[in-house]
Amino acid sequence: MKIRHILSILTFMTLGYLGYTLYAGTNNDIEITTHNNIVQVTTDFRPEIQEFLNDYEEFYLKRFQECGSVGGALAIVYKGQVVHLKGYGVKKINTKDSVDVNTVFRLASVSKGFTGVLGAILHKKQLLNLDTPCVAYLPDLKLQRQLNTNTVTLRNTLSHTTGLTSYSFDKHVETGASFNTIYQQLAQANVQCNPGTTFAYQNVMFSLIDTISRKQLQKSYAELMHDFVFEPLGMDNASVTFEGFKSSGNFACPHKGSGAKGTAVVKLNNRYYQTAPAAGINASITDMSKYLQALLGFAPAVFSPEVLKDIATPRVKMPLKNVTNQIWGNLSDRAYGMGWRIFTSHGSTIMYHGGFVEGYRAEIAFCPDQQIGIVFLQNSANTLALEAAPTFMNMFFEYLPNLVAQK
Repeated sequence: MKIRHILSILTFMTLGYLGYTLYAGTNNDIEITTHNNIVQVTTDFRPEIQEFLNDYEEFYLKRFQECGSVGGALAIVYKGQVVHLKGYGVKKINTKDSVDVNTVFRLASVSKGFTGVLGAILHKKQLLNLDTPCVAYLPDLKLQRQLNTNTVTLRNTLSHTTGLTSYSFDKHVETGASFNTIYQQLAQANVQCNPGTTFAYQNVMFSLIDTISRKQLQKSYAELMHDFVFEPLGMDNASVTFEGFKSSGNFACPHKGSGAKGTAVVKLNNRYYQTAPAAGINASITDMSKYLQALLGFAPAVFSPEVLKDIATPRVKMPLKNVTNQIWGNLSDRAYGMGWRIFTSHGSTIMYHGGFVEGYRAEIAFCPDQQIGIVFLQNSANTLALEAAPTFMNMFFEYLPNLVAQK
């Protein structure tokens, strides 16, 4: 017993040392990239896909009306060019206050893709090590099983492979519990397997990167997101907090209901901002078009090729569920990277994530192989949100032979 006790102490001390020495950072270590880093595309690629763009907008407008959508926005990027950027409908039902390209929406779980990118950036800059056990940064971290406590990493949290059962403590988040309160109770969450083995969706564990950043870098997740993503890409309307959303002065109000039951405005609420890395980002469609350009490789000074490769590397297999195939159609593979669902369709990789909080839906999908992507934002929840991204990608693949013929 004494030998085991001594070994446990030595192991814990080693983890603490590694966490401090491997990619340990201070404010002095953080270099910020300046504003406007998106490569300016001088060729107009719109004519190549104009017919496809027209067909997709026709689909979108038809379903927008049929689903009783209130307001929305679309951005489409092709070969680094923003070929479609438009707002639709109104910010609040029964008003004439139109959604414009700078109207801010909540992104909900689309925030996870941002966090995956930020994690990859911090890892590349050696400010945090995604492969160091979290307990090395947070000695007071306690999970139900000691093995998980000792070995779970940020790469596990960002890929939903912590070993905890799905949606651990989401009920606490829904009722407004603070993250610190939830953190102190993590040992109560059921553990189903070792880290890195099984996908189980999380919001609380996914957000540990904020707690670690505050302790290791003396900067919050919101500050780091501003410094490494929003500011360098010129995402001027983007923010992380509830206060940032309300103070934007141009935000879409949330709505619920549709059809015969009618649509009503929902009161603004701050749920899930306490798990900001998982669901707390706010942005306009203009902001998202810039983000999409960067994801497609047109801001290498901000999102380097190494960072883009890191987020697109599958970390855990996901089952090909019937419902997913019903929505997306021809999927041959399904995995999760860091903050991104990774699909294989028509022989190409599609990076995707959706988001939902009461009254808002957000969807993003892009195909690096074909250099095309879409962002969908909406202030009402209906089936259009489920259709928007998969229909876009499938329509594009159907149109693809026309591009080949043009060459």
